[in-house]
Amino acid sequence: MKDILIAGGSGTIGRKLYQSLTEKGHRVRILTRTPTHEDDIFWDPKQKQIDRSVIGTTQIIINLSGAGIADAKWTPSRKLELQQSRVGTNLFFAELVEDLPLLEQFICASGINAYGFRDPEKEYVETDEYGTDFLSQLVKVWELSAMKLSVHCKVSLVRTAVVWSPSGGALERMVPPIKKGIGSALGSGKQAMPWIHIDDLVGIYTHIIDKQLEGSFNALAGVDTNGQVMKTIAKVLHKPYWFPKVPAFALRLLFGEMALMLLNGVKASNAKIKSSGFSFNHTTLSEALQDVLKSHTK
Repeated sequence: MKDILIAGGSGTIGRKLYQSLTEKGHRVRILTRTPTHEDDIFWDPKQKQIDRSVIGTTQIIINLSGAGIADAKWTPSRKLELQQSRVGTNLFFAELVEDLPLLEQFICASGINAYGFRDPEKEYVETDEYGTDFLSQLVKVWELSAMKLSVHCKVSLVRTAVVWSPSGGALERMVPPIKKGIGSALGSGKQAMPWIHIDDLVGIYTHIIDKQLEGSFNALAGVDTNGQVMKTIAKVLHKPYWFPKVPAFALRLLFGEMALMLLNGVKASNAKIKSSGFSFNHTTLSEALQDVLKSHTK
């Protein structure tokens, strides 16, 4: 059993991952600015504050930290915050390595949009180059900062697609308009939308720990179009789906540069993680959405 630290562990994915790893018998502690539980450790990576005396037994660090990509418009100050909240925590961990003599593995969350939106028909694999847009370059510096720990331990990067979960995440924004009968596709609706059920994402993290895998891994179970996703959510919720598509120009006016990720998509392969022995439990869009939306259909 391992001694594990999770940064960003108070979020939806972190809470689920904490539960799963604890049930497996690991000792898991959460790094947080607001400790409320026995297994919480105070830290403030921005101010570089942490009690170094309590982390010395750590064998694995999982870093899920990062400001929400879609939580606010991409103003210059917001872009800086998106980068610093990711890169800054990784660099802080790199500064702490002398206090982590038993560290075996550093696992960092990342984004499936690493590859950019240059070729909508290409199925990207982990060895493909980064894209050139803001989002792809954000992933690039995020991952490069994580790799600074590779001289001390194994480093794993989990390039995560849109996560389906019963609470929080993408569905928190997608479900309300559909429930009101005004759900619709964005732009053409034909843009690819890679996705993964939260249970499978947690499974990938535990699999990487069990197998001591290193390198980057695409974390997605399927790829459907934005239109297919919206239509399927409406079907699962037994709601009408007739509202006109939201025009691209309207999204650009409303969200600015952030509309890039709403109007474009990326196809990616999950062959690498599957070849390591991982099996997905939720592989069809309809079944995955039915499972996470159960509470909405009662």
